[in-house]
Amino acid sequence: MPLIRCSEQKQLTLEEFYKEFIPNKVDTFADIGTPMLNVIKLINDTFKETNIYGLTSHATLLLLNKDCSSSPWFVALNGLETSPNGQRNEYYIEYVMTAHKQPWPDAKVKGGTTSLDELKNFIIIAMTESAGWRDCNELKALYSKLKLNNK
Repeated sequence: MPLIRCSEQKQLTLEEFYKEFIPNKVDTFADIGTPMLNVIKLINDTFKETNIYGLTSHATLLLLNKDCSSSPWFVALNGLETSPNGQRNEYYIEYVMTAHKQPWPDAKVKGGTTSLDELKNFIIIAMTESAGWRDCNELKALYSKLKLNNK
């Protein structure tokens, strides 16, 4: 299933929202929009059956398992174009640790990469480890495949 924007933010699609972060001039602001459009496409290409709801908080994309802005987020994603010609993007991910793994309340894991392939793996791990999609067979299969490939 494609990434679904939370109902409370339906005035723009996620793609329309992030297109507004693409600067008109090269030297004005960093391009946040283009990398985030890559993230949305990556999620849509990876997850064909999983219900994932997207909620934007400033430029951050929060992944939820319910269509409700007040439900807890499990994974947060950010992107930034770091070269003027668009050749290099940075992607940042954060996820909430499950209560039994947390060394303190509300502990989170953070990471970053310049590779979309690596980000895909990070998203699969984050969604699994956060336990937000616990009963999702598609995610379980993707995680198992990832674990087998890393042995």
